[in-house]
Amino acid sequence: MHSIKKRVKLILSVIIVFLICFVTAFILKERNSVYKYNVRKSYEYDFSRTNASIINLDLKGGEVNIPELNDKWDTAFLEVNINTTFFGYIFQPKIVLNNGKITLLQYFEYGAKGIRYINVSQLISKDNPQIRLRGKNVSLNDQSVKLILFKNAKPNKPRILVVSPHPDDAEIAAYGLYSSNKDSYIVTITAGDAGGKKYDEIYQDNIKHYLKKGEVRVWNSITVPLLGGIIPEHALNLGYFDTTLNKMYLDKSAVIKSKYTHISDINFYRKRNVSKLITGLRGESTWNSLVKDIQYLLNKIKPNIIVAPYPAIDSHPDHKFSTIALFEAIKKMKLEEGYLYLYTNHHVLSEFYPYGEMGSLVSLPPNFGKPLYFRSIYSHFLPVDRQKDKIFALEAMNDLRLDTEWRTAYGIIKKAIKITISHILGLDTSYYRRAVRNNELFFVVNIRDIYNNEVYEKLKGKI
Repeated sequence: MHSIKKRVKLILSVIIVFLICFVTAFILKERNSVYKYNVRKSYEYDFSRTNASIINLDLKGGEVNIPELNDKWDTAFLEVNINTTFFGYIFQPKIVLNNGKITLLQYFEYGAKGIRYINVSQLISKDNPQIRLRGKNVSLNDQSVKLILFKNAKPNKPRILVVSPHPDDAEIAAYGLYSSNKDSYIVTITAGDAGGKKYDEIYQDNIKHYLKKGEVRVWNSITVPLLGGIIPEHALNLGYFDTTLNKMYLDKSAVIKSKYTHISDINFYRKRNVSKLITGLRGESTWNSLVKDIQYLLNKIKPNIIVAPYPAIDSHPDHKFSTIALFEAIKKMKLEEGYLYLYTNHHVLSEFYPYGEMGSLVSLPPNFGKPLYFRSIYSHFLPVDRQKDKIFALEAMNDLRLDTEWRTAYGIIKKAIKITISHILGLDTSYYRRAVRNNELFFVVNIRDIYNNEVYEKLKGKI
């Protein structure tokens, strides 16, 4: 009897170990599908062509002493070498930052190792010159580190134009920035009439579903900026069709139809605008019309800061080609003054970036050797109240809400299980987690830089 019990315990132990290994392997496999890359060592960014000021410091016992700085810097990073512990492959690695007054969190991808950049922009203070770093699931050995400082030239009267490929991209990337500057304009390129069939419980017919989806999202793109204090005259949607910009680019004079509804008249969506800016546009669903539309708007708005996706590091084709159309319009107009603030909402390496939880820091994504061009980096701080406002702005976007299957008992249970599992496995890619942060991050480029062919190719990346 005693030997039978021992055998049963042994068998149960083997089964438990097998289950633990199986679940761990499943989690790592699922995370790899989200990250789109295996864990690799990250390298330094090249700051040689930027306006960065770099100071060599020492990290000892998890503390860095910041020297007194002569100038005022708006963005700062610590370049450190990290290595996640064993548990850093299972639990999200993070560093707790504290300067004696402020405590902030910065997360890293699972299994992170090599050079990473810690956003310390808000922690540099004459009154609190020491920054303490405490790693969780990540080790920080004593080492030489670099303090990288950026000071961004700002126009005396900033006029910001946010180029949003789809309804919600402006809010995800730059709600804090545009809502802090009342002389801001939001121009959305597409109606957002593609993507998932989120409202099929209401509209079973495919064409009716996507017509309504586009209509609702156009209204979202026009009205949600009101929550950020942007007047209706400063928000418009050009009505081009979602997921079609790549086809338009390949045949610049061809009229491209909507993917799901097969309509070709962009005025179906464009007529819903209330801004008078739309009255000067006479476009059709072609690349040439899109570039002309942007030229017209640049001439009317005259922005000195243009916020747009960074084509080389944003994986969504509409994001890439929205900015390429912007570049072509700028070149045709021979504009040289002002700044490009470039962002990514779909990082080429990971839909999980920015890593970690709501309210934590956004820093530079890992650098795996791809050349990336920028003159400067701007980290725009969002106070807690502005982060809360951003939650409401995202919530006001219908397409970021739950699928309408939640209206049934079975649907809400299914959704609850899916969301719970995604949180447990660390696979939450929702924009509420990714976008509601302590800061918004932009790569800054001088507009005149795009006339340099080498720079232009680096900004475009692969298309």
